[in-house]
Amino acid sequence: MNKSQAHAIVGGLTQTTKMPCKSYSLPTIACKTGYRMAQVVGSICSSCYANKGNYLKYANNIEPAQHARLVSLSDPLWIDAMVTLIGNDRYFRWHDSGDLQNFQHLLNIVTIADKCPNTQFWIPTKEANLVKQYLDTFGSFPKNLIVRVSATKRDSKPPKFEFTSTVHLANNAIGTECPSYKQGGKCLDCRNCWDKSISNISYKYH
Repeated sequence: MNKSQAHAIVGGLTQTTKMPCKSYSLPTIACKTGYRMAQVVGSICSSCYANKGNYLKYANNIEPAQHARLVSLSDPLWIDAMVTLIGNDRYFRWHDSGDLQNFQHLLNIVTIADKCPNTQFWIPTKEANLVKQYLDTFGSFPKNLIVRVSATKRDSKPPKFEFTSTVHLANNAIGTECPSYKQGGKCLDCRNCWDKSISNISYKYH
């Protein structure tokens, strides 16, 4: 499979201005937990960054591509196509928009990590039940895949998982603070989100 064929199957990858690597996005309307939390005042999802800024400015181009990727998840060639597009990239982020859809989706991502051993993968997710199901079944994720379960409310404690993320507004950061707000909203040379020596990443609310 060449990259043109792979792109046609999965709808391509994304490259956000913040990320130091390629990423993958789905429509936020397809988020399971996130879509419900978006209706809760004060939740992180109620002011989701993926529903404003450039995501909103370029929605006419972004949203059709996101929905095409959502449909492609059931394609039997999805795993191979993703492996082809990721190649030997050093870092990759899952879901700069959207989230895990079901347990099979998570299993497929694990398979991709196994097939791309030279790539460090990061997933931020609010689908804690899927992560728990995986860990209860298999014990651990591949060493090159870090899954951070995200808090659902601002200034709340990290979820009870080994790797997590939170958002702080009034309170101090818990664990390691993301420095992007001091760097023009960019990661630059920071790779903390992919670092398994860091238990919790705390993002400043914006």
